[in-house]
Amino acid sequence: MRLFGVVCLLMLFPLLLLGNTISVHVKGLVCPSCAIGITKHLSKTKKVKKVTLDVQTSYTHIILLKNKQLSDFEIITAIENAGYEIGKKGIKRDSK
Repeated sequence: MRLFGVVCLLMLFPLLLLGNTISVHVKGLVCPSCAIGITKHLSKTKKVKKVTLDVQTSYTHIILLKNKQLSDFEIITAIENAGYEIGKKGIKRDSK
């Protein structure tokens, strides 16, 4: 289990280096197919460069396009339109 955590951390590390990363705790994020709807709705904002999902931690990691901002309202709307809710840990921003 510890090895799995290390592997996940190594996979997500490049996201932290890119800056303008938003991490969103998503209630009900339990399988890889969840990515389809969430990615689709976040991409509709035309502000997202990449979306990755970690079903082990229930987090969606959003990398923004250069010089773009995504409001909490836009994130919540996209997540809800995909059929999910923001989890208890909410939205965390890592702007560099």
